[in-house]
Amino acid sequence: MWPGSNGISAGPLSAGPIPGEAMLHTVVLLPEAEHRLGQFLAALPLRLEGSIPLTIGPWTVLEQPRPCSWCDLEGAQWSFRLVFDPQGVPPSVMPAVSAGQPSDECQEALDEHHACCLMFLLKSPPEATPWQRFQALCRVSWAWVDSGASLLVMPEAQTHLPRRVLIGMEPENLGADHAYLFLSNGLVNIEEKGEERKLWLRTWGMGQFGLPDLAASLPSRLGEEDQLEADLSSLRLLFETLPPAMIREQGILPVGGTVEVGARTWTAVGEPGSVDYPFLRSRCGVQLFV
Repeated sequence: MWPGSNGISAGPLSAGPIPGEAMLHTVVLLPEAEHRLGQFLAALPLRLEGSIPLTIGPWTVLEQPRPCSWCDLEGAQWSFRLVFDPQGVPPSVMPAVSAGQPSDECQEALDEHHACCLMFLLKSPPEATPWQRFQALCRVSWAWVDSGASLLVMPEAQTHLPRRVLIGMEPENLGADHAYLFLSNGLVNIEEKGEERKLWLRTWGMGQFGLPDLAASLPSRLGEEDQLEADLSSLRLLFETLPPAMIREQGILPVGGTVEVGARTWTAVGEPGSVDYPFLRSRCGVQLFV
């Protein structure tokens, strides 16, 4: 992509426009590049009115190794970086942007886009909550929706939101009950030992809210398919219902705490981060359930 970059967030600032570290990041896809940047700059003050006054810094244009332009938005202890690529998502970034299970509608937007903007939240006031930081980045991102964005991607969560969904949402009205839009879950690994198989499942994206992701393993035995399907259904429901409560309370279930989901009871075991399988890594750790 750019010198020193690795995926979507790597390399020191001096190596290029991609910051070495960011609190949060999103990627917006656009059907074409022409006029979109000007439309964004006109829409941004309207999106931020009464919330986060920002000053748009000077734009830097790079021709090599890939044409792009970038700037920082600064003000009142907030700092964002925007990297606009008129040729679309760089090949080195595409794996992170397309990860997960995008719907047919979202895959079409991925396939047909011709420009993109990578957005990073670099700094926020010390008193800002994780949700307030997330909401602030959404305000900036939605200025691209006003400019015709076709898709919003949350790479950390492996989630994709098409324009049809975006235009019906307002960042200032988002709350913990909308968290399902910005999180995902699914099968992440199959562990085989002899005739025994264990399915590992997890969530993605809780780190956006300063919280650990959730994970569990389920045995898969021949002749017990009905049991496995019932366990999977219950676990998916746990992954969908517990995160909003965690975000609302800004806390985790204590070790030994239980949650009843249908006919099953799930118990939190171990502190977040106590298990360090590569497929379970998350910036705020992963909490296991049995």
